[in-house]
Amino acid sequence: MIPTDETFPRTLDALPENAQTVWLFESLPARRAAEHLARQSGRSLRVRSAYKTLLHDVIEDGLLADAPRATIRYPVIEGCPEDRFRLECYPLHALFDGCEIDFVPSPHDGSGLPEYRVETPCATTSVPVPVRWTQDEDGQPILAGCGWATDGAGAGYHLLTEYEAIFARACEAIRSLPLDPLDPAEPDGPFFDRLDIDAVIPAEDMRLPVGHECISLAEALHEDLYFAALEIFRHRLGLGPEERSVKFGQVVPRIVMGPTPRLSMRLTSGAATDEAEDTIRPELDGATHWLTPAAIGAHLDALGGTLFTARSRQGRAVRGTFVAGSGPGRLAISAGQHANESSPIIGALRAARDLAAEGAVSFTLNPLENPDGYAVFQELCRTHPNHMHHAARYTSGGADLSHGGGMHESAIRDLARANLAAEVHVNLHGYPSHEWTRPLSGYIPRGFGQWTIPKGFFLILRHAPGRAGLARQVLEVALAALTNLPELVRQNRRMLGLYDRYVSHRAFELHADSIPFTVTETEDEPYPVTLITEAPDETIYGEDFRIAHQGQYAVVCAVADMLDQRGRGAFA
Repeated sequence: MIPTDETFPRTLDALPENAQTVWLFESLPARRAAEHLARQSGRSLRVRSAYKTLLHDVIEDGLLADAPRATIRYPVIEGCPEDRFRLECYPLHALFDGCEIDFVPSPHDGSGLPEYRVETPCATTSVPVPVRWTQDEDGQPILAGCGWATDGAGAGYHLLTEYEAIFARACEAIRSLPLDPLDPAEPDGPFFDRLDIDAVIPAEDMRLPVGHECISLAEALHEDLYFAALEIFRHRLGLGPEERSVKFGQVVPRIVMGPTPRLSMRLTSGAATDEAEDTIRPELDGATHWLTPAAIGAHLDALGGTLFTARSRQGRAVRGTFVAGSGPGRLAISAGQHANESSPIIGALRAARDLAAEGAVSFTLNPLENPDGYAVFQELCRTHPNHMHHAARYTSGGADLSHGGGMHESAIRDLARANLAAEVHVNLHGYPSHEWTRPLSGYIPRGFGQWTIPKGFFLILRHAPGRAGLARQVLEVALAALTNLPELVRQNRRMLGLYDRYVSHRAFELHADSIPFTVTETEDEPYPVTLITEAPDETIYGEDFRIAHQGQYAVVCAVADMLDQRGRGAFA
């Protein structure tokens, strides 16, 4: 039941007496200290990582030290995505760029733990991976990471860790929450305002010298807890696994490091509180950090135009503006739908500022569509500024804003369409700037497999039947704008070069060897053509953040200019 406040024994402090090798969700310093303590007492003990085991073993045991080349045979298991264990090796190539690494799939026969085989000119090493079959909420089998132990005779068994126990206890409590709607007018939920999940785990983050990569058990547990909550409520409400309309309430996992594993859960009011903020307008073009809501509002006010306002579920203002231009071009611009994606907001405001000054194209702008999620994003960044924070992704009701049925914050899009019948919607987004995993739920985030490794700034184009011509023009100018940004192109090529080593099949086309894109005909979009940008921006700062919002800005300006020229008959 909730509220919950429990402590859990730390597995590392009470290892089985007969264990010679154990795999735990612990960082390297703690594992090394346990091995040293065991040696002092005359015991032989190896403590290995249960998370990204191959990567840790290669680094910690020097398996590729001075090797000019290596073959890594990774297990392929029926019922798992083919690349699952290949993805767990990421980003080895970047860590050992002097070694030519080849991946070779190796079917696993189902007996014993699956194993990698690392073959170099000097040695061949087997690396077992601690996993066990469990079930998802729909009863489907998943191969989950777990603690494990082997004794002197080589017998192995599941060793329940505090990391797994915290996750299991939280899921149990979520399953017990009553399905009593807060509002009789919304019988399908939400069922609570906000569920705070505070967990303490002993594992430290480990930065890697590759882009924004970091081995973080805290971040992985946040992801597992948040998306498990979505899956639990989807199942309880009889919804499909890809359904984004599920409304259950706001779930906020906050994971911190500490010596005593702990889980605390409580239901709280999600009502917005007064946020005293400076309403100055920080400079946009060189911004290296996400903006506060007050700064976003100040920039929006500076645009002028016809303001329109909705109200979020928690009571925050959701604001947009319509700026009329002198020409025939009509464009809708939106950002902040998924509030942990922060570069789109700045790119949208920059573009709107310039379009308003030029005065040619008519446009609507919704710069922060999900302010309740954005409040959670800011809150979580105070503890972990570089994590992905997907608890801020959806609205406080629990649903994706685009599935809000015109209620609360989703009404802002209806208001934008009422103000302007735009030809094109540029819907600005972002995605994780580093690897996204769910170790206790099959490793690859369910339903988001294409997002697990960054592949640079890319585009998703959707168009209605009969609008392929306009869609092609939108895509062409957007791709040209991005390829005209040398820093972004270099970043994309670097990310794609690493991505292609771990993902065996591309699910996208590639423009100019640097910009991924997809094109889909659909009847589901509210505008004839929708262009979605995706920048690897969860959560970055500094020059990389500037490059991200520069890409967002360039795309909006290019599409606006094309619409203006096309309307005047000057665009072929």
